Parts: sequence; structure tokens; C-alpha cells
Amino acid sequence: MRKFIWAAGALGLAAAFTATPVKACTTVVVGKKATTDGSTLVARNEDIGAWSKHFYVHQATSNGPTTYVSEDNGFKTSLPKTALRYTSMPDGEQVNGHQWIFGENGVIFSDKNEIWYMEIGSGHTWAAVRVPDNKYAVIPNQMVIGNLNLKDSKNYMASTNLVKKVKAWSQNKKIKLAM
Repeated sequence: MRKFIWAAGALGLAAAFTATPVKACTTVVVGKKATTDGSTLVARNEDIGAWSKHFYVHQATSNGPTTYVSEDNGFKTSLPKTALRYTSMPDGEQVNGHQWIFGENGVIFSDKNEIWYMEIGSGHTWAAVRVPDNKYAVIPNQMVIGNLNLKDSKNYMASTNLVKKVKAWSQNKKIKLAM
């Protein structure tokens, strides 16, 4: 009888663990030499399935707003007067009569020739890595850029204040950086 109870308990635990929904936004990017037809590919899955997705085309402008203020947390930053055309597909949810729009910290720049992946640590601190033509990347829902060779501007870019901020942070945390 004990063996039966133990086996039933183990089976119940296994069923409980396999029935748990997974939260795993993931981005996949593929360079042009890693595809059979020479195209670049960008794809992303979403872990919040019930939220609506909105596709926006933000037109280029030379007379746009010069300040952005987040409705979510009040973050405020200056914007350039001239902006390029871009698309976005943020999550959106209507909560108590307010429309919440959530964009993502990971940003993909892609055309038929190349793909760049950029992460934004804050409104002014960012890093970008060029995806090699013969490679692909699977990017989880977190920051993953770890190594930057800023002397190689063909494959790496960063905000001018990134190194300074990382050095200051690491000194406060007493972490030795490999730079």
C-alpha cells in the first residue's frame, strides 16, 4: 500500500509540474548566410497571450515632440526634433479605463543585409551587437549582451556613457570588470 501511495504522489507531482504554464518571451534572429534563401529573419513569441498586440507605424518627422514622459512611471527624457520612421508592436491592456502600452527593452534593427540587437539599460544607456551573417541568436526575456568590443565598431556599439556607468556600478559592488 505504501508503494502505491508513494507512486501516486510522485505521479501527481509530475503532472503538477508539467501542467504549469511557462512564461518565456523569446526572440530569434537569423543572419542571411544562415538561411537557405539569403534572407534575414526576426521572430518573437509572447508569454502574455491574453493581452492584445498592436502594430504601429511611427512616421518619420522633422517636427516631432521633444519630450517623452512615461504614463507608467513618470520617466521623462528629451527627444530629438527629427525622428526616423519605425514600427513597433507593444503589448496593450485596458485596466480600469486606462490603456497601458508596454514596449520592450530589447530592440531589433533589421534589413535584408544585416541584423542588430540592442538592449537599453535605461533611457540613456544602451548597447548593440551585430548578429553575424552566418549565425543565429535565441534571446530570452532578459538582458544578454555581456561582452562588448567597442574598438570593433562594425559589430558593436554603445552609448557614450555606458562604460562610465558600468565602472561606477562595479566599484560600488566591488566587482572586477574584464575590459
